[in-house]
Amino acid sequence: MKSRKIRKQSFVVDNGTYPFDVAVFIGNTHKEICDFIEKRKNYKLSNDEFEILHRHGKAKTTMLKGGQTILQITNEVDEVKFKALLSHEIFHAVEFLMEKIGSKYNIESGETWAYQIEYLTGSIYEKLK
Repeated sequence: MKSRKIRKQSFVVDNGTYPFDVAVFIGNTHKEICDFIEKRKNYKLSNDEFEILHRHGKAKTTMLKGGQTILQITNEVDEVKFKALLSHEIFHAVEFLMEKIGSKYNIESGETWAYQIEYLTGSIYEKLK
């Protein structure tokens, strides 16, 4: 299967009915991510947040103290691996959101989690170029 290269990009998607945005960074450096957050989103990173935004593997998702979720993925993988990493990180983004609003995963809340994963996945894929 021929795979296309995922291009470097950054964008923000909302979380639907929830008040916290998700900033998505694909192939960006630590400096580019921090500059985007501080300059374009007008948010002052604490020293702890600055440090936690370092990505040491292929992908990482974290939530800042203000509730903003930061999803980072390398673009140095093939398209199939990229989609797998994105699915994994979307789960973590939803996990952070649900923890923030006090929704623990259980049989009763599972559908809420599934709908949020679906919403966030669709929103991200609509913005991917």
